[in-house]
Amino acid sequence: MSLPAPASCRMAAACFFALVGGMAAAAPPQTVYRCGPEGRVYSQTPCADGRAVTTEDSRSASQQKAADEVATREAQQAQKLADERRQREAAAKNQQAAGIKMPAPAFEGASAPVRKAKGKPPPADPHMSPPMRVPAQPTASK
Repeated sequence: MSLPAPASCRMAAACFFALVGGMAAAAPPQTVYRCGPEGRVYSQTPCADGRAVTTEDSRSASQQKAADEVATREAQQAQKLADERRQREAAAKNQQAAGIKMPAPAFEGASAPVRKAKGKPPPADPHMSPPMRVPAQPTASK
């Protein structure tokens, strides 16, 4: 089974929206019940504290047709933008950031072997005491 081409998908979506819009325009008005605290919940079945609200569309046929055309155009534009975004993301997937150069690592990782310095170590500063260094105690004379 092969997948349909993107153009045919867009055409099918446009036809679907036009068909659904036409069916909604032909549907008789329904009664919906507004329920709950402050009337924020809608239901198709009556509720104890609810009131009936009619869902009749007061727009003319030309207004409904114009709204359907706008919805179809916006759906097509959204599909086009989504396709463009996917193409940009696919193209940028293996790219590096432009103009940003990573500095060389200051040290090698912890698993790297320790390298011994060649030559004599630097002389110790008598005024500085590292945490492990203890000043020499004067020897007591006998």
